Amino acid sequence: MRTTIDIPEREHALYTSLARAQHTSLSKLLLNLARRGLESPNHVADAVPPYRVDPQTGLGVFRSGRPVTLDDIKALEDDDSPTCEAL
Repeated sequence: MRTTIDIPEREHALYTSLARAQHTSLSKLLLNLARRGLESPNHVADAVPPYRVDPQTGLGVFRSGRPVTLDDIKALEDDDSPTCEAL
């Protein structure tokens, strides 16, 4: 069955990047995410602090102003790409 949904541009870029990284289609990725969401327990996560240290790696973990996609990471690996401040 076909249907049409409106996905904000920001989330579309994230989902498309995830689908590409997982070698699957956008449709299959969205179905998988929806299924996992429906199967998960119904609870509201505690508020995540803006910065914490990962106990395994000792590296800082933070939330960015927007989702960081695999394409963003690959662009940063290029020599002539913008710096991290551009993200």
